[in-house]
Amino acid sequence: MRQHRSGSSGEAGMNSTQLSEAHHHQRSPSDWLALQASLDWPSAGLPPFTEWEPALLAVMRLVAHASAPMILMVGPEGVLAANAEAQSLLAEPGSAINGRSVLTALPGLAPFYSAVLKKTRRGETLHFSDQPNPLNSDSASATRWFNLDFTPVTATAGNVIAVLGTASEVTPHIRRVQGLSDSEQRLRLALESSGMVGIWTLDVRTRTSTADANVARMYGLSELDYQSGVDSALFIQAIHPDDRPKVNKALGDALATETPYRCRYRVVSREGGVRWVITSARPAYNEHKQFARMLGVVIDVTDQMETASALADSRFQFQTLTETLPQIVWSCDAEGRHDYFSARWSEFTGIEPKDIVENTWKQLVYPDHWPMVSTVWDKARTTGEPYDIDYRFRHRSGEYRWLRVMALPIRDELGQITRWCGTSTDVHDNYLIAQEREKLRAELERVASEDQLTQVLTRRAFIGRATAFITANDAALMPATLLMLDIDYFKSINDAYGHPAGDKVLAIAARRILASTTATDLVGRLGGEEFAVLLPACSRQQAGGVAERIRESMAGDPITLGEGLQVTVTVSIGAVSITIPGQDLDQLLQIADKALYSAKSAGRNRAVFGEAQALP
Repeated sequence: MRQHRSGSSGEAGMNSTQLSEAHHHQRSPSDWLALQASLDWPSAGLPPFTEWEPALLAVMRLVAHASAPMILMVGPEGVLAANAEAQSLLAEPGSAINGRSVLTALPGLAPFYSAVLKKTRRGETLHFSDQPNPLNSDSASATRWFNLDFTPVTATAGNVIAVLGTASEVTPHIRRVQGLSDSEQRLRLALESSGMVGIWTLDVRTRTSTADANVARMYGLSELDYQSGVDSALFIQAIHPDDRPKVNKALGDALATETPYRCRYRVVSREGGVRWVITSARPAYNEHKQFARMLGVVIDVTDQMETASALADSRFQFQTLTETLPQIVWSCDAEGRHDYFSARWSEFTGIEPKDIVENTWKQLVYPDHWPMVSTVWDKARTTGEPYDIDYRFRHRSGEYRWLRVMALPIRDELGQITRWCGTSTDVHDNYLIAQEREKLRAELERVASEDQLTQVLTRRAFIGRATAFITANDAALMPATLLMLDIDYFKSINDAYGHPAGDKVLAIAARRILASTTATDLVGRLGGEEFAVLLPACSRQQAGGVAERIRESMAGDPITLGEGLQVTVTVSIGAVSITIPGQDLDQLLQIADKALYSAKSAGRNRAVFGEAQALP
C-alpha cells in the first residue's frame, strides 16, 4: 500500500476528533467493528452496516482480526474500510478515510486504485511486488517496501461486491537484496576490467547464450546482442573452422552427460584477427533439479599460446622472452624431465634453481590434485596432445594457489617429440572471484525465496513451487495434501506484548512446523500469522498425522517472550487432500481456507479436512 496524506476533515458520520480518539482507544477487533458499524454508510451510497451481505461481513471480520495492513473497498466507488495498520500507511493520524470512496479519500492514488477497481470488478486477482512507501521522509533509508494483493469479494449470487487489499512488508528482504546486488556488481566490474576473463551462460532448452562485454570482444560480436542473448550457432560461427568439430564434440558430450566442459580453441574476429581462448563451464540446475544451463568462463590465452610457439622456434628467443613474461616458463625433455624454469619459478616457489631436483615440482602439487595432474601429464606425453590443466601449487607463503598450466610439444623433422615447452600462470584470484560470484548468486536466489523472519518460503516462492508440483503430479497422480495453518489469537499477542513478541512467536512457530515435516515438504508463510504446507506423496490419513504433530508441537511447550513471561500458542489447521487430477492451486487453497475457518469456528486448536471437487 502506498502513502497518501489525506486532507479530509472527518469520516462518514464522525468528526476528526472523534475519529482520532476512536483510533487511539481501539484495542480489539470488536472495537474496530463497532466503530465501522457506527459510520454513516448510506451517505456513501451503501446499505447500513447491519444489512450488508454475509460474505462482506465475514471479510470485515477478517480485516478486523488481521495484524497486517488490510483494506476493504466496497461497491463500484470502492468505499473504504481500512484497519488501523492500513490507515497508518495511507493517511496521517487524525485523517478520516473509512466510509469514503478511495478515489476521493486518496486523490493522489486515484489513477492506481481506479485501475485496481476496474480489473477486480471483472474478477481478476492482482499482485504488485516491492512497492515503496516513503514514510513521510525524503530519506531513501526510511523507505519501506510492501507486496500488495487485491482479491475480489463476491456475493452469494456470484457478482463482485468489494475488493480486499492486503499488504505484506518486505523491507528487510529488499535491503538485503540491494546489498547483495551491489556486491555482485563490484565483482562483475572486477572481471570486466581485467579484459582477460569473460562470463557466459548457455540455456540448455533454447540454446541461447548470454555473456558479458569481454566475451563479446573476444568473439568479435555485438555486446548488446550478447547481453540480450544470441543463438549458440552464432557463438560457434566465430570459432576457427579447423577447431569447430572439436568444440562441437566437447560441448555436445558435456550437454549429453551433464558434466563439466573445457576446451581450448581459436576464435576469429570479423576483421580476421585470431585469438586463442580456453573456455570452461559446469552444469547448473533449476529449483526442480533439472539440468537448465551451463555456466562458464572464457579466458584469453593468446599471449600464452603465441609465447609457447615462439619458444619452440628458437632457444635464444626462449631465454630472452621468458624472463620478461609474468608467467612461469618451463621446459623438459620428451620423457618429462624438467631442465629449465624461468626466474618467475623462484619468485613464486621461493626455491632457487640450484636446489631443484626432478621431483621438486611434483612435491609442490596439492596432494589431492596429484592423481589428476599425473594422469593428464602422462596422457599428453603419450599422445602428443597439448598439455592443458588447472591445479593448485604451493606458493612460497605456504598457500596453495591455482595455476593454469599449458604446454606444447616440439617435434623434429620426423615428427618425433623432442621437448615440451610450457607456461604456468597464477589464476588464483580469478578462481576466488568466480567462487565468490557463485556464492552471491546462490545467496540472492535463497534470499529471494525465503521469508527473512521465519526462514520458510515466501508466499510467492511457495505458490510457484506448489503450482509446479501440482502440475507435474497430475501425470503420476500420487496422493498429496495441502495444509493451511493460522496461529490462534495472534493479534492478541501483538496487542498485549508488542510486535517484537509477535515476531518471536512467528519464528518459533515456523521452526516447530519445520520440525514436524520432512525435507521434501514445502513450507511457506502466506502472510501475517498464516502458513501453508504441501505434503507430497502423503495420503489423507498420513497428512492427518502430520497435522496432529504440528498442532501438538505448538500447544505442547509455552513460548518464552521475556524474563518470566510465557505464552501458550495453538494453531488451527485446514487441510485438503489432492486426489483428483487437474486441480488448481487457487481452488485447493480456497478449500483449505474454508476448512481452516471451520476449525476456527469449532473452537480452534484443531485440524479440519475439506473435500476437493472435480472440475466441471
